[in-house]
Amino acid sequence: MKSFVTISITVLFFFLIGCSVNIKPVKFDTYPNMIPEFKGISAIKIIIPEDAEKKYLIENVGSMKNIYKYYVNLNDLNKIAKELIEEELVEQKVPLSPEANKYLKFSATNVKWSYWAGGWAMGCYFEFDIETSDGYIKHYKSQDGSPMVISRSVGGAVSRAVEKIFRDKNILAYIEK
Repeated sequence: MKSFVTISITVLFFFLIGCSVNIKPVKFDTYPNMIPEFKGISAIKIIIPEDAEKKYLIENVGSMKNIYKYYVNLNDLNKIAKELIEEELVEQKVPLSPEANKYLKFSATNVKWSYWAGGWAMGCYFEFDIETSDGYIKHYKSQDGSPMVISRSVGGAVSRAVEKIFRDKNILAYIEK
């Protein structure tokens, strides 16, 4: 009887306060057919914030609620995006240099999630900013989903974000000049 009461109180406690989960986003490659070919002769560097929020609450924006509160380190998202951007630039034979004056600055700004497909999948909504050294600034939104795995949804949304960057004609013109 005593163990039943203890278990009941513990379960009730978790339902009342909810559980928090710190997720580690998964890095996924971009889809090659989503990025056009481009060239660049000038060296470029990719800049990301070093001091982004380490425990960012991923807000649930759907009508189906959950007892979990998901948190992500925005520095992880920025790092994944930087790696993917640099990989694409190298693949397109654009020179990279940490001393370059020309840069792309990537910054994760917002992450949200909701259930998709009646609860069979978790969708992630990702917002970010990109800035160039010549003053072009753009705010983007991307999304991705996965069957019940939020870390995959978040990682996929970052990959979709990088694809959006390289489909922006202003970004491509900047890289190629």
